[in-house]
This record gives sequence, C-alpha cells and structure tokens, in this order.
Amino acid sequence: MATWVRLDGQPAYWTRVFAFGTGITANMFLTPRSDSGTLRYAITAGGGGAEQRIDADPLPTDRSVHVAVAYGSGTAVLYLEGREVGRNARITVEPRYFGNHIRAAYIGRSQYDDPCLKAAVDDFRVYGRTLTAAEVAELAQA
Repeated sequence: MATWVRLDGQPAYWTRVFAFGTGITANMFLTPRSDSGTLRYAITAGGGGAEQRIDADPLPTDRSVHVAVAYGSGTAVLYLEGREVGRNARITVEPRYFGNHIRAAYIGRSQYDDPCLKAAVDDFRVYGRTLTAAEVAELAQA
C-alpha cells in the first residue's frame, strides 16, 4: 500500500489512515498514533493480541507526506518519504488469510469505535506485489 497523507494537527489515538479486514479478528491497519504515540502498521489473523507490528516515529503534521507498506517473503517494511523507517522480518500473516470475506475497507476510519482521521489522504494505492525500495522512493518523488 502507498499513499499521501496530510494530518490536520495532532491525530487522536487509534485513528486510521486505512483499515482492511473481516472485523476485529483478521485485519490490517495503519495508525498515525498508537497508544505508544508511534506510527504503527499492524496485521493480524488472531485479534489484537496476535498483531504483527512495525512501529516508527510519528508522522509530521500539517504537510503532505508519502507513506508506504511493502511486504513479502515474511518481511514487512514501513516507508516514510521513500525511506525505510521500520521493518519486521517475522511477518507470518498476509491479507490473503482474510479470504474473500473482507467486510471492512476503510480509508480514514477504523473498524473499531475509534475517532475518524482528520487528514487528507490522496493517491491511495494497493499493489498486488511487493514494491522494491527503489519503487517506493520513486513514488515518494512523484
């Protein structure tokens, strides 16, 4: 996934840039502010206690930034402005584990009862393959 985000001030905890899944058991999301205050990508097929995560420094506010998540072969990488800011080499869950039953596909909103994101989200892309670091860097320059 890759997108441009402009946060309108400090985001509330647990707002989402995106949230996809079948509900609270199997999902993936990107939050600009986790309970630890970090930018977080998480994916799970076993609920919140089984999340596989990447945490990074928070997104800057009041300006557009490019954010991307690329994963494959058991590794997920989080990018900001075309540069790697986090990595998890122990990812065992992929969106294909959600099956054909995705019930929620939100941009700017959560599957949970969390606040909506106060931001602009632009050029949201979902790729069917793992992007290389060079490809992510190129997207961030566009």
